[in-house]
Amino acid sequence: MVNHDEKLGWRLLETLYELGRADIAADAEVLATWLDVPETRVQELLPRLDAQGLVDAKRCRLSMQGLVLAVSMHGAQKLSRQSFAA
Repeated sequence: MVNHDEKLGWRLLETLYELGRADIAADAEVLATWLDVPETRVQELLPRLDAQGLVDAKRCRLSMQGLVLAVSMHGAQKLSRQSFAA
C-alpha cells in the first residue's frame, strides 16, 4: 500500500475496532460513512487488508491479528492523549 492507502488502512482498522466496541454491524457503506471516503475506496482496501491477514473482508470484521493491532493503536492513542494533557 502506498502512504495514503496505508493511513486509510490504519484508520479502517481503528474504525472496525470502534464499531465492534459499539456493537454496530460494519459493512463497506458504514465504514465509508465513518471514514468519510467513497465506498469504492473501502471496497478496494478491504481485500488488501484481508490478504495481509488483518481483516475478514467478506464479513467486514477484524481478524485476530487485526484486533491486536487495533487494540495496540487504541491504547497508544489513549496514552498519548494522557501525556499531552499532563
